Amino acid sequence: MRPSGLSPGCTGRDTDTTPHIDPHKQFEKLATAIGEIYKHNSSQLLFEELYRIGYNLVLSKNGPLVYDGVKAVLEAHLIDCVHKDILKHIETASASPTIANNEALLSSVRMLWSEHVTAMLIIKDILMYVDKVYVENAHLLSVYEMGMGVFRDKVLLASNGRLNAGMKKAVLRQIEYERHNNEVNRSTLRSIVDMFVELLDTARLRPLYDTVLEPQIIAETTAFYSTVANKRIAELGAPEYTRAAHDDIDAEMDRVGAYLVAQTSKPLRDVLLNELILEYDGRILSIPDNGLVNMYEKRDFSGLAVLYSLYSQLPSSFSILQDRTRSHIASIGKRLAELLAVRPDDESLTKGSDGTAPQTHAGTTAAARTAMALRWIQELIATYDIYDDFVVKSFAGNKAMRIAINDAFIGIINNNDRAPELLSLYIDDNMKSGLKGKSEQETEHVFERSILLLRFLKDKDAFEHYYKVHLARRLLFGRCLSDDAEQSLVSKLKIECGSQFTLKLEGMFKDMQTSANMDSLFKESLANGSLGLDIQVSVLTPTFWPALATSTTSDNTARDSSQPQSHKTAHNSLIDMAIEKFTDFYTKHRSGRTLTWQPNMGNADLKVRFGSRTHELNVTTYQMFILLLFAKDDAVIELTATEIQEKTDIPKDLLPRLLQSLACARYKVLTKTPMSRNISQTDKFKLNMSFKSPQYRIRIPMVSAKNNVENDKENAATMATISQERQYAIEAAIVRIMKTRKQMVHDQLINETINQLSSRFMPTSKTIKVSIERLIDREYIVRCPNNPRLYNYLA
Repeated sequence: MRPSGLSPGCTGRDTDTTPHIDPHKQFEKLATAIGEIYKHNSSQLLFEELYRIGYNLVLSKNGPLVYDGVKAVLEAHLIDCVHKDILKHIETASASPTIANNEALLSSVRMLWSEHVTAMLIIKDILMYVDKVYVENAHLLSVYEMGMGVFRDKVLLASNGRLNAGMKKAVLRQIEYERHNNEVNRSTLRSIVDMFVELLDTARLRPLYDTVLEPQIIAETTAFYSTVANKRIAELGAPEYTRAAHDDIDAEMDRVGAYLVAQTSKPLRDVLLNELILEYDGRILSIPDNGLVNMYEKRDFSGLAVLYSLYSQLPSSFSILQDRTRSHIASIGKRLAELLAVRPDDESLTKGSDGTAPQTHAGTTAAARTAMALRWIQELIATYDIYDDFVVKSFAGNKAMRIAINDAFIGIINNNDRAPELLSLYIDDNMKSGLKGKSEQETEHVFERSILLLRFLKDKDAFEHYYKVHLARRLLFGRCLSDDAEQSLVSKLKIECGSQFTLKLEGMFKDMQTSANMDSLFKESLANGSLGLDIQVSVLTPTFWPALATSTTSDNTARDSSQPQSHKTAHNSLIDMAIEKFTDFYTKHRSGRTLTWQPNMGNADLKVRFGSRTHELNVTTYQMFILLLFAKDDAVIELTATEIQEKTDIPKDLLPRLLQSLACARYKVLTKTPMSRNISQTDKFKLNMSFKSPQYRIRIPMVSAKNNVENDKENAATMATISQERQYAIEAAIVRIMKTRKQMVHDQLINETINQLSSRFMPTSKTIKVSIERLIDREYIVRCPNNPRLYNYLA
């Protein structure tokens, strides 16, 4: 009986009966197969048999034979190929580095590399078991990686790196040829670069591309564009130079996309920016007659867009662009300032429209100054619009460029001490006539730019003062072109500056609405009775209308403006009766209130017969008082200036201007003896019966009664008023701060006060210190006994 589990003829021992196979002969089959693979005869091979050979050799502990043997076969093959096919191309390209010779060298290496990669992919699959078992256990490179290393060592680094050096030179020369607009084979370059990327530098464990090729490309690029930039800067203007630089960068980035590696794009771009822009950034902008200023003046939006795209990538260059832009706009501001340099004796500004006879009356110079002032604001806004377009169209809306441009305009507007007044005059001119015929969009643009300039102003309180005065005159004299426009601008001012800023402005509109309602009630109260004239009274709240006190004081310095004024009306019973009836009516409806009549703020329509012609004259209330003195049908009345003043009680400082407007201006409804521009007390006046005009209705403005730029005396008085208001604001701010904090150190109190008031004006430390001393004297705050720089609030 046989033991179970054993086949016939076998014993119980583990005996190997497989015929002995020579491993070297087996490897010879693998070596022969590798040679056939390189000869492109892989289709004739039995891959399963080759795989089993490798499998058996590993099982029989002959893994080193396979691994080292394959490496030796690869080395021998590649060395032979290098000596047979490639070395001659190296010598040719080195002796004559033409495009064709470089291409021949690179193509030969490309072909060898392509064949080697294809062969290694097949060999890797055949020796898959070798990789899985032997290579992994022996901690060696995979068969494919070993094959790549062989190519690196026996091809690129062979002969002391001769081929490697020749390859690099060929690649660099081809790139240089392409930069000179020659056509090269990009496909070949792509393959060579891919080869450098795949082959590792064993010393640095990085691709050879990173350690060998890319640094050379960067170095060559630096040298090339350094030469190019030095030549261009001497020949081209800023627009052409920056466009060429932009094209160069685009070309290099296209080159990266075509056959270099994506990682090279940043260092390559940095090189071009440094060599083409950073090295010459200030010089480019300063090229005579063709630099940054010239681009701005020509409104070269596209050219500046290119320049900005380059400079914005370099922080230091971008800072120079901002500084140069600010300086350029500041120079424009200086030229605009010349518009305001109007001399009162400049005859060219006071000539008639035909450029002949000069007009010497006082109002002309004031009108000329005002026209120049309005033009200054208009030019400033027009200039800002241009540079705002640059921000949008050329600077891609860059916030930093917008800030730089805004800073420049802030400097321009705040360098002009009269800017608050001029801005208010600009708005006044638009509200009275400038907006006529403008579309809603154009009107909105005027408002937006006005608010923008206000935002730039440091002394917003000064603007507020002037705006109140100008608005008051528009409302009282009925010069508002559109109530909706007025209200819309006040709403924008409220958003920009806060409700406190517009409190009195809104009060003015409320007074006008209340007056209109009261006027309707007054006329209804008359029942069927008639006053013999049509009167409309505007009842104003003094705190809302600072113009009342200002105008009264300036027009009548000899009279106490705080007292109610009752002007004579040439004994005109109709006017006296109308005033009396309205006063009685108002007293009944508003008990406890007193009316103070302000004839200097009113106007009237009079029908006057001049011989056979009748005209309707629109005049101020004071002008009406004067004309009523001559309203006698049965006699020609002639009065001296002294007699007119006595009969009307018009302030002496104001009377000459009134008489000039009636007898010496465009519409001479009175005649003056003697004929001259100056008014003396003995001059005689009478109604001009020969007056003629093609217009039926005539408006006779008072000389200098329009909203004109203030003269030095008026400006000094205004600034004194504003200074007083600022003092009150500073003291109020200090009290608010101390009431909240109870105790503060001097420096902290100064800083906090400045922070609170800087949105309206910028108080100085000296002014704040004076206000602190005044509050100490009035016992609002007190110094700490132990520390004089510490203040305590007194409840």
